[in-house]
Amino acid sequence: MRIVIATIGTRGDVQPYVALAQGLIAAHHRVTLCTHRTFQPFVEAHNVEFAPLAGDIRSLLASDVGRRLLVERNPLAAVRKLHSLAAPLLRQVMADIIDAADGADLILASTLAYPNAITASQVHRVALVLAGLQPFTPTVDFPCALLPPLRRRFPGRGLYHRFTHHAAFRLLQLTSARLANRFRRELVGLPALRYADVFGDLIAQRTPVIYGFSEHLLPRPADYAPTIKITGFWFLDQEQTWRPSEELQDFITKGEAPIYIGFGSMADRNPEQLMQIAIAALMRSGRRGILATGWEGMRGRSPSNSILMIDGAPHDWLFPRVAMVVHHGGVGTVAAALRAGVPQIVTPFSVDQPLWAEMVFRRGVGPKPLSRQQLNVARLTEAITTTLADSQVRATARCLAGAVQAEDGVGRAVDAVNRILFAGH
Repeated sequence: MRIVIATIGTRGDVQPYVALAQGLIAAHHRVTLCTHRTFQPFVEAHNVEFAPLAGDIRSLLASDVGRRLLVERNPLAAVRKLHSLAAPLLRQVMADIIDAADGADLILASTLAYPNAITASQVHRVALVLAGLQPFTPTVDFPCALLPPLRRRFPGRGLYHRFTHHAAFRLLQLTSARLANRFRRELVGLPALRYADVFGDLIAQRTPVIYGFSEHLLPRPADYAPTIKITGFWFLDQEQTWRPSEELQDFITKGEAPIYIGFGSMADRNPEQLMQIAIAALMRSGRRGILATGWEGMRGRSPSNSILMIDGAPHDWLFPRVAMVVHHGGVGTVAAALRAGVPQIVTPFSVDQPLWAEMVFRRGVGPKPLSRQQLNVARLTEAITTTLADSQVRATARCLAGAVQAEDGVGRAVDAVNRILFAGH
């Protein structure tokens, strides 16, 4: 069977789908991954067929609007900023997914790609399944992924949680429907999509959904129907093929385990300050550190032999060799740190990161989240010192690592896809 996977976003929104694609290929499916050209070499290096999708996420996030989006705490404003970034690309994104899906037997779409893939599904009369890295199904257990779960209990909290999901759906429809429907008419002559056409099946849980995160991080809600599959993380293992530089290998082996600090693809409005905070906190805590510069987040030179700056390294190789991970809260980084069994300090920027930061805290593998707005030298130093000294956090991280390592997220996702493809045969 031919399967098209469509995903929109940063490296963390692409890498798990490469792992899923490899699992599906091993199960004798032909798989095409439709995503941004920035990731074409990465996708093809893992022997996965590539199809181009409009947009350069790196340049978008580095823009002034992108930087404001990544520190936006108001979910309504975040959705509007996200739409303002994506709107000029929406027509071509829709056209690209339509082209990629020609001849497909099934489309799997990430959370952001799903609304854009509906038109392709209708044009080619092929099934579309949400295959998300974030929870998108309404529940009484937690709010929509744009909001951190509330710690305080109050009457009607479950209703509030469910309301936030519906409100997010309505906001997405209001901000994108006019353009999306116009482009549907122009590209393929299809009538306008109504709210129920886009979100009705997801709300009613009538159709299959596959989620690539772990119940050990975010427990399965009791009000999820059997159609909702939570498989575990989709890990792409690179340790066996990746080789570290001599400098990195020497730094790892010639001293105590360092602390990793990196904020992934998050662009920061003040990268110099972010760098200074990270370096000063490491030096005050008396710990060795590895700083990953990412795309735009941190730049500069290391002022000490106890701090090594790198462009990046596969998390499955690096994280088991460090004492702690300080990061932005992307679900892929959270997953890698969980599997490595090391404590985490999460500094969420925006979007779904506050949700995962709160889950890290609730699972007992890190302190309370320290938002980017709250981040300073004193707070980061205290978080590093107290977390490293907490034997219970370290023990919990090791225990949870065993549970995550025992999962076969890709295998379970492939099984779910096969059941969808061969239902009734």
